[in-house]
Amino acid sequence: MSQLRPHSQKTPLLEIRSLTTQFLTEDGVVRAVEDVSFEIFQGEILSLVGESGCGKSVTGLSLLRLIPIPPGQIVRGEILLEGRDLLRLTEKEMERVRGNEISMIFQEPMTSLNPVFTIGSQIMETLQLHQHLDKKEARRKAIEMLHRVRIPSPENRIDSYPHQLSGGMRQRAMIAMALSCQPKLLIADEPTTALDVTIQAQVLRLLKEIQQEMGMAVLLITHDLGVVSEIADRVAVMYAGRIVETGPLEALFGNMRHPYTRGLLESIPQLEEKKERLNAIPGHVPNPLALPSGCKFHPRCYLAIEECSQEEPPLFQVNGNHFSRCIRWRECC
Repeated sequence: MSQLRPHSQKTPLLEIRSLTTQFLTEDGVVRAVEDVSFEIFQGEILSLVGESGCGKSVTGLSLLRLIPIPPGQIVRGEILLEGRDLLRLTEKEMERVRGNEISMIFQEPMTSLNPVFTIGSQIMETLQLHQHLDKKEARRKAIEMLHRVRIPSPENRIDSYPHQLSGGMRQRAMIAMALSCQPKLLIADEPTTALDVTIQAQVLRLLKEIQQEMGMAVLLITHDLGVVSEIADRVAVMYAGRIVETGPLEALFGNMRHPYTRGLLESIPQLEEKKERLNAIPGHVPNPLALPSGCKFHPRCYLAIEECSQEEPPLFQVNGNHFSRCIRWRECC
């Protein structure tokens, strides 16, 4: 059974079961994603949170089967989109899923957009490929999408090249491209990382508005819990390729039950608190080629006891839809 089932009466749009993705390197096997399970329901935003190197982006790429093979390989698991296992589809069948049913916004729009083509031509290509529109109709729809993401004068901007747009406008163009085919699920991988705080807030509001208008599901991948607090409905915290805590937004922010989640929350600056230094989680994310035994977080954990280093803990049910991968979850926080 999957660990996240917030609405037992509903069928999930996307269900991930025991997903494991590895990379074969000269130094050994990198276990980037290990036995990850979660669900996303229509019309909700699930945020996947963790430090860089925890496996968040690899999880998102695995859902679209965009892991480079070799060296990458999805070694086991199921990715069920409305009951269809995407891992069993042919590459041609997956091409019809990508962009049409599941779209992805990548981290850096300047490297994701092709610099030698106008933003309009890139959006039109998506529409012509997946919606089979002629050039005139694709251009009309592209202008409509640029207007929808609040790009001013879309009739003129459609012929602009990426370098002619600001960072915020490029990210809006990426959102327009990702949403042009009205996907059922949007994967947003660090969509505000390269933007300043003011533009971040605008892009987040835009994503939330369009998500509600379209009724689509969103998998938001981020390291920023401030971003999560703005728009997420549920949260899954990742560490060393594993989900260590999951639950509704209010549960994780108000009653976190894993030391890693607590460390992430305490590292957020608070305007009302004056501190000389921010709290920080000691140490670093472990080398995936040499993961510690037992709980992968125990070398950095203030609650660690000998038992933590001996056996990988399961996800314990804290309350309802709230789970924690910590044997001392009752004492945490």
